[in-house]
Amino acid sequence: MKRKYVYIVSIFLLLIQTGCTSVKGGAGDLVTEKPRVIITTDIYNADFSMKDEQALTYLMWYLNKVTVQGVVLDRYNAFGVNKVKEIFQCYEKDFFNDSFSFNKQQFQLPDSLKVSLQKDRDTGVQKIIEEARSQNDTPLYVLILGTMEVVKEALLLAPDISDNIRLISIGTGVKPPDEDVCGNLNWNGWGRTEVFERFTKLWWIENDWAYKGLSEGNEPQRIYNGIIKYGELGDFISKSEKTRFNLEGAIPIMFLVDPQIKHNYPEFGGWTGNYIKPFPVERPHYWVDRADTKQWDYQYPCKSWDLAFQVLNERKQNVLLRRDQMYSSLMDQLSQLYSL
Repeated sequence: MKRKYVYIVSIFLLLIQTGCTSVKGGAGDLVTEKPRVIITTDIYNADFSMKDEQALTYLMWYLNKVTVQGVVLDRYNAFGVNKVKEIFQCYEKDFFNDSFSFNKQQFQLPDSLKVSLQKDRDTGVQKIIEEARSQNDTPLYVLILGTMEVVKEALLLAPDISDNIRLISIGTGVKPPDEDVCGNLNWNGWGRTEVFERFTKLWWIENDWAYKGLSEGNEPQRIYNGIIKYGELGDFISKSEKTRFNLEGAIPIMFLVDPQIKHNYPEFGGWTGNYIKPFPVERPHYWVDRADTKQWDYQYPCKSWDLAFQVLNERKQNVLLRRDQMYSSLMDQLSQLYSL
């Protein structure tokens, strides 16, 4: 009897060990490697680039948590390309500053980061396809900081990659009630309809309204005053027209660097809010930011639009409750990196 018991315990421990060392990206597997990331951005738009500039700077401070494989602009112009290059140059200077700890903490090498900037949109689309098809056990996350046009083109050209990517988008569904009437596409939703209708099995987190909680109140200005003293990247932020650190655009990045988030189970929530699977049968790998009221119609929001402002506040509140944790984590990270 004792020998049988030892045998059972041994098998159980072996199963635990096997599960904990898995690096596959399936729904039930643990991910122990740094996620691979491709970012699409509308930083080319001079009137609205600040959010993406600050989001990319935020990403630079967490390049020991993810590996950037590609940066793709929705449209290419000198302004957008130069902005990305400027951020990368600031990162390179901080990385090679002997007083700082980027190199010691295994941050991504500046040279590999610089070559991640795609030369045009077509090569960016091909980069998504190439990385999605590569034989790699770590998931490929496509983070949408701009429109969904680029990822739409990649999926239509190569539908097979829909099984191999994880999509995180921000503000891609219906505009919130403080911006417009019901039914209008959100500010970066172009291309979203085709993706939503054609790829029902796609792994996708759509943070539609909750991101607005990151820009409320005086905290974004307070955190701005705290970060601008940190290296070349902080100095880059200090040149912003507004003295606020607005991380609305960083939501997709924030999901990946949150130490408490369960990447395979977004419904447990984290810094970026709480999520729900509104269509668990039709779309088993699709999540959207959760409303607390049970009367909200996720499929046809306009049918319950009288609750829209309540739902907006509920979604924002889920972010506001954890925003201080995110800020505190960022300041701890900067303190360790820059040893100030």
